[in-house]
Amino acid sequence: MKYVDNENITRKHDLAINEVQSFPMFAHFTDEQTKEIINTLKIFAEIALESHKKEQEKQGNSADY
Repeated sequence: MKYVDNENITRKHDLAINEVQSFPMFAHFTDEQTKEIINTLKIFAEIALESHKKEQEKQGNSADY
C-alpha cells in the first residue's frame, strides 16, 4: 500500500456549509440540513476510525492516529 502522509489529508477545520452546498447534489439543501450532513459525516468518520483502530489493535498493530 502506498504511504499516505496524514498531514496532507487531515483537515484543520470542519467542512463549511458553502463547501457542502457547492456540490450539485446538496445545492438545494437549507443551511440547517447542510449542518446535519456535516454532523453526520463527522460521526461516521469517528465510528470508522474507532473501528479501524480496534481492528488494528486486535491484530497487534499500533493504531497511532
